[in-house]
Amino acid sequence: MSPSEQSPSDQNPMAPIPMTDELPALPELPSPASTFAASTALASSSEAIGFRDATIGDFFGSTALISGSSYNSTNPADGFNVPIAGSDRRFKLTENVSPIPVNRFFANYNHFSQPVRNVTLSKQDVDRFTLGLEKTFLNDSSSLEVRVPILSGLNATQDVTGSGSQTNGEFGNMTLTWKSLLWQRGNQSAISAGLSVNLPTAQDADVINGNTGRSILRIDNQSVHLLPFIAYYHQHSSRTWSILAAQLDFDTNGNSFMVETSPFSGEFTTVSRFQEQNFLYLDYSAGHWFYDNTHGGGFIRRAAIIGELHYSTTLNDADFAQAGPDDGDIVTNPFNRIDVLNATGGLRFQLGNDYLLTAAVVTPLREGADRLFDSEFALLLTKRF
Repeated sequence: MSPSEQSPSDQNPMAPIPMTDELPALPELPSPASTFAASTALASSSEAIGFRDATIGDFFGSTALISGSSYNSTNPADGFNVPIAGSDRRFKLTENVSPIPVNRFFANYNHFSQPVRNVTLSKQDVDRFTLGLEKTFLNDSSSLEVRVPILSGLNATQDVTGSGSQTNGEFGNMTLTWKSLLWQRGNQSAISAGLSVNLPTAQDADVINGNTGRSILRIDNQSVHLLPFIAYYHQHSSRTWSILAAQLDFDTNGNSFMVETSPFSGEFTTVSRFQEQNFLYLDYSAGHWFYDNTHGGGFIRRAAIIGELHYSTTLNDADFAQAGPDDGDIVTNPFNRIDVLNATGGLRFQLGNDYLLTAAVVTPLREGADRLFDSEFALLLTKRF
């Protein structure tokens, strides 16, 4: 080795180590948002992690029950669910989403086994179809998402006599979500945060007596939910990833409960305003691509197995409000605080370069008031653009 090729310590072990200002300058690092967004741009290749590595989800609906002498039960624990939006009153960020902003269309189908009771106190299933679009902005470092749910669930008009159908197709409450990258480390890790706004786009609800034609209760769908969140993505290897997410859910204004000013008048007087409980959602998702044929072609390019845990807890005591013409007609969560823990398991397939198909089941891990449904099946389709 020539002297010019030797390091200072090779030439003379006692030679001082060069000072920092004598070393070559480090390359300039691009901004975190531009680096990570560029690495996950959907137009680049089928390696786009924001497209591939997304959560599946869980959860269902309202915890508020209506009871009283005007209805079929005076026991609050045996009341019926508020029938706005098919009784699907809640939104969670971790339902088919990635912390990484992406350009995509998606369609979700969720079947919930017996999560609600109608006004006759019969348990019934709920099917939810959600159409959504997410579009990136600001050099792909942020995105805006819109979700439109359509439900087959509780009919917005419930008849205490049991005549007619207590089930109907209902347009749900739309959700808008703004998401932005806050930090990244290469292509392996990222933190994003944002805000979801759940809007009262579903129709108002009515409870009637079909025999007399009298309106017993009208519920004016007015509540706006604000849901700030933060999420962490980590890619353990080219095939394995995990996601952590935390989200708060605030009912900012509640819904008005109204009764007829006088029987058959068609005019209504507000008797109360009821606010849903605020929630904290904590979610963990991990997945592994056990099959990879991206270079060999074929219709199925990848296949992954995904496991998730979802914890949801109330942050405040339940509201208590009048919900009918009699003083004993009330709406509340009779169980007050609840702690819901669900497990999700599923398979995901990448079809060609631009489609994802995910099939999953969700199982409640707790009993009693902490068990919001018997089981759930989910089928999720995502198309990137």
